[in-house]
Amino acid sequence: MKKILQILTFIVLSLNLLIAQKSITEIERLASLGKIYGFLKYYHPEVAKGKIDWDQALINHFPKVMNATDKKSLSIIYNNWIDNLGKIDPCKKCDSKENYFENNFDLSWIQDTLLFSNSLISKLKYIEKNRIQSEHFYASNEPVGKIKITNEKVYEDFDYPNEAFRILGLFKYWNIIEYFYPYKYLTDQNWELVLKEMIPKFQSASNKIEYQSIIKELIAKLDDSHAWISFNSQVKYKYLPVQISHIENQCVISGYYNDSLANINNLKLGDVILKINGSDIKSETNKKLKFVSGSNTNNKLLKAYNEIFNGIDSIVTLTIKRDKHINELDVKKYDFRTFNYYNNPKNVISKSINDDLGYINMANVKSKDVSDIFESFKTKKSIIIDLRNYPALIYKSMTRYLNSEKRDFAKIYIPNINYPGKFRYKDNIQTSKRNNPFKGKIIMVVNEASLSRSEFTAMAFQAADNIITVGNQTAGADGDVAIFEFLGGYRTAISGNGILYPDGTETQRKGVKIDIEVKPTITGLKQGRDELLEKAIELASDE
Repeated sequence: MKKILQILTFIVLSLNLLIAQKSITEIERLASLGKIYGFLKYYHPEVAKGKIDWDQALINHFPKVMNATDKKSLSIIYNNWIDNLGKIDPCKKCDSKENYFENNFDLSWIQDTLLFSNSLISKLKYIEKNRIQSEHFYASNEPVGKIKITNEKVYEDFDYPNEAFRILGLFKYWNIIEYFYPYKYLTDQNWELVLKEMIPKFQSASNKIEYQSIIKELIAKLDDSHAWISFNSQVKYKYLPVQISHIENQCVISGYYNDSLANINNLKLGDVILKINGSDIKSETNKKLKFVSGSNTNNKLLKAYNEIFNGIDSIVTLTIKRDKHINELDVKKYDFRTFNYYNNPKNVISKSINDDLGYINMANVKSKDVSDIFESFKTKKSIIIDLRNYPALIYKSMTRYLNSEKRDFAKIYIPNINYPGKFRYKDNIQTSKRNNPFKGKIIMVVNEASLSRSEFTAMAFQAADNIITVGNQTAGADGDVAIFEFLGGYRTAISGNGILYPDGTETQRKGVKIDIEVKPTITGLKQGRDELLEKAIELASDE
């Protein structure tokens, strides 16, 4: 028996030695550096107080980590780094029993024995247990809860930084998402794998254009309709006078920004666009999808179409299919302000469809209009509320006329600065109420244009007693938008707060709940029909 124990001990020691000497790839080393950099930035009390130039610390350690060869040498670098940051006092507030939203939380990597020595793992676990609890230098919560990134260094003339600073930019962004993005757990690709995939791409970016494309690719991996990046371009984009949608698996003209200009350019509803400047639309769309962020497939396609059709060119050649004929059209593009789209005097606020049915277009309703609208509709049997648009923040005043009691309609979770990666629940959001609300039927219409505040408003309206939601999948991006800088002065954004129905059902990526799905058809567009509104009228008329 003693001999067997000796053999087992020898095997264990041999395996430990092999692990310690195992060569670690460059990507593994850099990924560990990115994680250590972010963890210490947001957890270590001395770093999180802003006492150290943390970006420069990363730049200083970049060549050291690049030259590390194995677990032992890498762990020595990190151990020395942490030892030089100062003593951490035990935290008496850190054992909170709060009910956290933890779907995004994952610090399992700090216990990776293939990368880190036991002494380093102990240090990292101690830092987590005794993390900063006072005011944070690099992050805080906005009044509504979303993350506010603070005190980041400003880098001027960094359109195309050197390799170390390109990697720094990646690490800064990756860690903001890692610890403060409420929907990280819903992304198609695991966020840790994103880091490993993007490191060599950021390293090898050979010029400004390639570098910016890689940043767009990174942000697209959030699968978030709120996510975008602005490179401060002074170029004025020009736009087609028509709206383009993905209908029946084709690229179709679905609406007008300006019907007169569309007519001048011989563009009609239901036209299927096959090519642009001789290039196949499906091929062009597939190229763009990699670089656009959207919560669901339809939203990504719409963003890809936006990238394809809008740009600096004044004229494009479109190959379109109309009925059985294929034509080439030279189409002019315009400054969007030319369309006067949002200030069109013909835009409807509300109207009577018939004696029993009223219609409200939320795109144009202001708070001052609400009382008059419901007063004029008090004898109606049904009201259609059109939310295929971006409404004013008036859900409170609207729900006052839809509910006889206050009702929860949204559960909210926000980033927890004192335990990064975990999120705190806020009190549920409620509707308003009144003693004599509208007693009839409510039909609400939504579609892919229902985004963010529109989706939040739809959730509020859905708390009403007698409501039916008609339409197709909304944009799937709920919660306030958080805007911050990507290294180099570029502005970027993400969804800032987590929004759920009171029962825990997600709206992000899925969109709001729909009772009756209706999609537009090419035939319906050609006939000038609004098939979603037609269905709403039909439902409103049913006894």
